[in-house]
Amino acid sequence: MKHIFLAIMSVLTIVSSSLSVSAASIKELPVTQSSNQWKVTIGKAETEKLKEEKDVFNLYSIDIKNIGDKVYDLTFEVYRDEPSTKTMFGLSEVTSIDQDFYHHSNQPVSINAKQIEVIVTWREKPYEQLNDGKKVPGRKFKESFVFYQETFSL
Repeated sequence: MKHIFLAIMSVLTIVSSSLSVSAASIKELPVTQSSNQWKVTIGKAETEKLKEEKDVFNLYSIDIKNIGDKVYDLTFEVYRDEPSTKTMFGLSEVTSIDQDFYHHSNQPVSINAKQIEVIVTWREKPYEQLNDGKKVPGRKFKESFVFYQETFSL
């Protein structure tokens, strides 16, 4: 009986030590996600004007860069989750006609939020020409990048 107890305790010790190792591997900022078209980076805030409020919100910089083909009619949107609901709360939205890059130096995000979602929409062509000669807006595309706030270390 003693041997079984010692074996179980040994297994539990090994399992718990491996769990603490994975918990210690928290990602530090900046953290980046990429696709064939976009590179999104969340980093440390870059301003002294607005300070984080402990137990209220964290501050991040957000960079979105086109690393693919030329695009048109860009929209960059940033959301956070709303605790206890499936609703996402809008933080910022920028529409850019000519720019392939977006930078926000101090985006506040509630400490209660678990997710930060960055949505990029664009068109590959400014317009499509139909057989009858009419021009219509080009097809719209969208990519989402989801970051988990609890994995950030400031």
